Amino acid sequence: MREGSRGAVLHGAAARVAVGGAVLAMALTGCSGGSGKDGSAGTGTPAASSSAPAPTPSRPSRAEVAQRTGALLTTTLGSGEAEDAAGPGGLMLVDAWSSGQAEYVWETADGRLCHATVGPEVVGVRACLTEPHQPPLGKSGGTSGLFTSFAEGWGRIFAVDHAKVTAASCGGEPVKVIPIGTIADDARTLYAVWFPDYTKGEILLTLRHGDRTSQAPFTLGDVGDGSCAAAP
Repeated sequence: MREGSRGAVLHGAAARVAVGGAVLAMALTGCSGGSGKDGSAGTGTPAASSSAPAPTPSRPSRAEVAQRTGALLTTTLGSGEAEDAAGPGGLMLVDAWSSGQAEYVWETADGRLCHATVGPEVVGVRACLTEPHQPPLGKSGGTSGLFTSFAEGWGRIFAVDHAKVTAASCGGEPVKVIPIGTIADDARTLYAVWFPDYTKGEILLTLRHGDRTSQAPFTLGDVGDGSCAAAP
């Protein structure tokens, strides 16, 4: 082989070695983290996740709870004992909470008052008075206790005859009174009060009958650590 040809062969071999080394270097670099978008070698640090954390589910609104529990209670009453179904006045919502619970009162076709605590998927408590139109209508401003509920804390459902509640207090502090609805040709109005737990004593109601006002105590019960005292 002539000298010029042997030099060309050696030059070609050296070029192949250089190319092979570059390929090996690129392969090793790629295994250690790859290359960036600009062609530079990567750092080997995993890319941060682009997925955002799952949003916290929002609690249902009062209207949504009322719709869901009202439909469940209606279905339950329709498939059970027909005599306990709501009469012409239908179901009366006492209150609904974002926990998914709601409280209802209704009058049966024969005039018995009932109440129910309804959860997201089941009717938890249901009870009815045994006699129709009980207790009998009293004098103007007369109050009567009807039911105790544990739907959300501790509540008392009561009636006021021939008058409306305009305010209430417990030991001189205001108490929220929830109007439920009327029965007995609007002569009796149903109300509810709620406390975090059992509460004994009485609240003081301010009543309006016609153009007159008066005050009357309503006894909550005699059990519990909480206490209410009618303001002097």
